Amino acid sequence: MFKYFKFMLVLSLILSFIFSYVPQGFAATDEEIQALKVQVRELMQRIDKLEAGQEQAKADVAKAKEEVAKVKEASAKESAARVDLANTLSKLKMKGRWAAGYFDSGKAGSYPSGSFEVPEAKLQFSFQPDDINTIVMRFNLNNATANSPLLDYLYLQSKDFLPFLKNTPYSISGRLGRFKLGFGEETWSNNLVESVVPSNSAGNVGVSDEGLELAGKVDLNKLGLKPLKPLGWVFSVSDGNSGVGSDTTGAKAFMGKLYYSPIDPLYLSASYYNSGHLKANNAEMSIAGLVSPPSGTTKWGRTVWEVDARYDIGKGKKPLEPIAYSDSKAIVRLSYGQFDDHVTGADDRNGQFGFVEGAYNLNKKFFTAARYSIVDLDDGQTASLNTITSNQYQRYSLGLGYRWSENTIIKVGYDWNKESKVSSTTDKHNDLLSAVVASQF
Repeated sequence: MFKYFKFMLVLSLILSFIFSYVPQGFAATDEEIQALKVQVRELMQRIDKLEAGQEQAKADVAKAKEEVAKVKEASAKESAARVDLANTLSKLKMKGRWAAGYFDSGKAGSYPSGSFEVPEAKLQFSFQPDDINTIVMRFNLNNATANSPLLDYLYLQSKDFLPFLKNTPYSISGRLGRFKLGFGEETWSNNLVESVVPSNSAGNVGVSDEGLELAGKVDLNKLGLKPLKPLGWVFSVSDGNSGVGSDTTGAKAFMGKLYYSPIDPLYLSASYYNSGHLKANNAEMSIAGLVSPPSGTTKWGRTVWEVDARYDIGKGKKPLEPIAYSDSKAIVRLSYGQFDDHVTGADDRNGQFGFVEGAYNLNKKFFTAARYSIVDLDDGQTASLNTITSNQYQRYSLGLGYRWSENTIIKVGYDWNKESKVSSTTDKHNDLLSAVVASQF
């Protein structure tokens, strides 16, 4: 459009100039013609300037559009990054527990001089990449140090990973990695934070290992066995020998467990564990801290079974575990089990263990608890039971708790420990006074 206007303007000026150049009788003077030429040149210069200005304006507009596009692109990338980070953080969860306080024991105990300690500190992270799988890792920061292993749990947990079982009486979940096996019941609360008293039972039976675990429930009601409640089951295969890393034996350990609530306040379970052949290695399954084979052993294996019962009086709405945070009016727990160490190169080692425990909520803030527990070796044998070489180890525990808040509890406890068939050179005074602040988050 502008070029057409320019063409018509120039044409008009040229025609005016031509028609103006006629004899003097019919046209203007030479001075007028000269002045007209000057005007034409000036007009041409103005047209050139306008044309150049228009090109510069076009270039400026194009540059501005390019800058705006860059700003929009950068803003979109930043927004996308924020969304991705928000999505990632929404899939990451953290929880943990912590306990610190004052401990004073006899000369044969862990705190003969009395000591302020931070014996319990765990920090667990879980990341859920999808609706089925969750990756779990837990850091062991007990005593404010980097323990070995630093990651005492590291596993993949898969929930309802078999879609064809949906809407059937059967459910299944799995864990793969290093985790605590679900043997027995005390294993879920054998720490300062979750136990009703600061100490564990004399047996404190438990096992953590690398392996594969499958667990689930069978809905007996859906199978037509009304009005029976679901039956729970657990099965695992693991390395069996002590330590983190590759298995040094060909045999594998396996564990099986059944649990059931025939009536709402009553919970029952039965567990069985077989370590497989361990050669002369230590076992992952610990009983009263005893994981090593008898002296002179060339190969051995350990089998353990345990039955547990729990009855809640005035049963509350909170989950069974952790027991220290239960809102039931009172709780009674019973546990009994036996172990058999099959040994080559030395005598077999067998024994039994168990406890009876009670907790009573005086009100919403205060509770009291008591426990009697024992580990007893057969045929007068001796071994290191809770660091004391003896044939039998008994523990009487009393505790008082104050729920400072929903997640924080102040506990005071005292343990009387009694051993039999102890070497005369061994100082067996290991009673323990504990006063702790414990919290979970």
